[in-house]
Amino acid sequence: MRFRRLQPFVICLSALTVGSCSYGYDILAVAINGRLAFVVDPRSSYKPDCIGSINVSVDRGGPVAHAGPGDDVALVRNGGVYWWKFTEVTSCENPFPIFYGQQIKGHPFIYRDGPSNVEAKPLRVGVLYHVETSGDGAYGYRWFRINKGGHIENLREDPTPPVTNAEGYDITDYANMAEAPNEGVYRP
Repeated sequence: MRFRRLQPFVICLSALTVGSCSYGYDILAVAINGRLAFVVDPRSSYKPDCIGSINVSVDRGGPVAHAGPGDDVALVRNGGVYWWKFTEVTSCENPFPIFYGQQIKGHPFIYRDGPSNVEAKPLRVGVLYHVETSGDGAYGYRWFRINKGGHIENLREDPTPPVTNAEGYDITDYANMAEAPNEGVYRP
């Protein structure tokens, strides 16, 4: 089973440390004072105040980031992760808006193999990304792209068709995709 199919499960699993993952909400990627930020979509039926965890990943076929010191290399190479912070959601320490690359407060969630972390990487113009958040008993998500001139395009659905096998599983091979160049448009 592919990593992205597990992401909603991982988000809900991390939310189970304090409650249930019963509410979904929509996120928007926006620019605030020239910085990429994530906010709750005003049209969303559920409007949480904060997050405990965030994951920004490149969409299928996009350039894989360079893992840095302290990064979970497997998340970067195999999951296309550009920023990954998961905490034990015990309080509302990270209120919206959430700026790309900001410090996420809270105790790191400890997985079986230890804590996982990926510091924010530079994002590229024209590349499709996916953001997922969790906390406050809910989860949010959105696909977004930063276009020329810094305009941010938000998409509800993933416009990239998956590479699937005969059983219908997504078999996109992140480990063999080209790495992203070091220069980016939005730096944390």
